[in-house]
Amino acid sequence: MQLIVVNETEGTQRRQLLESMARLRARVFADRLNWQVDSRDGLERDCFDDQEPTYIVGFEDGLGVVGSVRLLPPMRSSMLNEVFPCLLDGHSLQMHERMIESSRFCIDNNFAKHGTPSGGQTTGAVGAGRREGRADTSIIHSRTRMLLAGIVEWSLAYGYEELVTATDLRFERLLKMVGWPLRRLGSPQMINETHSVAGSLTISAGVFQSLKPEGYRSLLDHTARAG
Repeated sequence: MQLIVVNETEGTQRRQLLESMARLRARVFADRLNWQVDSRDGLERDCFDDQEPTYIVGFEDGLGVVGSVRLLPPMRSSMLNEVFPCLLDGHSLQMHERMIESSRFCIDNNFAKHGTPSGGQTTGAVGAGRREGRADTSIIHSRTRMLLAGIVEWSLAYGYEELVTATDLRFERLLKMVGWPLRRLGSPQMINETHSVAGSLTISAGVFQSLKPEGYRSLLDHTARAG
């Protein structure tokens, strides 16, 4: 999987990547997880996509977009403050300029181009879908680590030191297992039939080295260009 950074909509390549990402998100959040999201004509978008976020998209030849995440400074617009304040136990998110918020993290968990994907609001529920054997599980895990490493690499490059997110309890355990433990910002709550929790993650070079899977290729050299 090659990671590509997309933060503008001009250009054919960018538009195609973002449309494929929106289709993956629709399959994950609307079709499979049955969440109450705005999915129209097979595309999922919300108001936070209008706030000039940065997207990291995972692409594989022959499969297209197989993973993605949305990154947005919470000082600009925050899902935790505006959509999921219940996860903060009555507190407000203590925002600062070196904080980034991730959302709409999802990974396709099948080899087939239109297989059943898996995902979470941010970094949640990856690998929660169908498992057909060790090969599938290994690919899901590799894609997940690669996308997580990409988030950290991009954040380091732009001076961010903390990432905040809402995720589910299963992915919270996975983050601890791979060496990126989540510091909870509130008590777990049931949202969209998912046990969810808000948390903070430290961004550092050490975390990047811990997450980076074998064969990782820097996403900084593969930012989508107009074409």
